[in-house]
Amino acid sequence: MPYLLTASFLWGTSFIAGKIAYEMTDPALVVLCRLLIAAAVTLPVSLRFFRRHKPVPFSLLKTVMLLGLLTYPLTFLLQFSGLGMTSAARAATMIGVEPVMVMLVGYLFFREKAPWPVILLGLAAFAGAALVAGGGAAEGVSLSGCLLVLASTVLVAFWLRLSQPVLAEMGARAYTALSVQLGTLAGIPLMLLLVENWTWNFSWPGMAALLYLGLGCSLLAAWCWNKGLADTPANISGIFLALEPVFGVLLAVLLLNESLSRTAWAGVVLAVAAAGICILLPKSKTQTA
Repeated sequence: MPYLLTASFLWGTSFIAGKIAYEMTDPALVVLCRLLIAAAVTLPVSLRFFRRHKPVPFSLLKTVMLLGLLTYPLTFLLQFSGLGMTSAARAATMIGVEPVMVMLVGYLFFREKAPWPVILLGLAAFAGAALVAGGGAAEGVSLSGCLLVLASTVLVAFWLRLSQPVLAEMGARAYTALSVQLGTLAGIPLMLLLVENWTWNFSWPGMAALLYLGLGCSLLAAWCWNKGLADTPANISGIFLALEPVFGVLLAVLLLNESLSRTAWAGVVLAVAAAGICILLPKSKTQTA
């Protein structure tokens, strides 16, 4: 579960890095560049996989491409397009609904049931994220931007579950590399279509943010998440998603000088405590019913 915690932190910080990268170029180009960086770095992993598994079934590659498209270009475009319309703190707090969305989608579409401790922890984590949202609002809030980020949580709830069987078959390293590469390839036309401003204003902070998004928030975060997801039920892993807005808002306070009230601090404590208790729960008691 430390892998899930690391992934949640990296994803939570992506909104801060995104705001810095936006000073250079358009949000859609930021998404495209971060994914191209991650795809290029993981190319040796994919080549090694193809050498060891000849021939690779076309049906498997098709599945990985669809999952990669859902996981990376589509999810990131919704999140970062929304981020371009609102504050980093507000965008980060919208992600706080992911744990509840994971359970809701599991119940409605996958006929899953969660044991009552997991439900209570998920609700507690969501309540903490809601407190952070209520106490960490920033200026420049856009309802459309918030709704776009909120829509991304639905995609997360689906790919989190759909990727588990393929992940178990391929392993975290190979699946991460191929899903990033094939998903990026499939999403290039859409990302280019959504570019509104092709201007590129180079800056070293912007380049550093872009590299961090590509190597940290895209590549390392995806590998950590897939590694942790291989041994963790979807309902349990969903709780860790509640930490994304906590990390995002905290860094917005520290790096973007946004204020955080006592209510928001209470939400941080509640969300972190819920995830901490989840880590301590025996696996035998936290398996999906």
